[in-house]
Amino acid sequence: TSHQAITSMVDGVRRFEVIDEECVGCNLCVNVCPVENCITLDPMAAGSIDPRTKKPVEKDYANWTSHPNNPMAVRQAAE
Repeated sequence: TSHQAITSMVDGVRRFEVIDEECVGCNLCVNVCPVENCITLDPMAAGSIDPRTKKPVEKDYANWTSHPNNPMAVRQAAE
């Protein structure tokens, strides 16, 4: 999904930018970006509001397999 979360045009100008609303946190863009430290992933603490989904973060650790933006997300059973 990383290719879906990056645009190459911003306001009609060629510029690569992450589309936060499409990001699922898979980290692929960080791995393939040729510019060192250009893209970073910021951890979100449990209880904080995810700016992409506007939903509270349910636990300290999350990854792309459970992220709400991922249409194929694995949903965790309630504990």
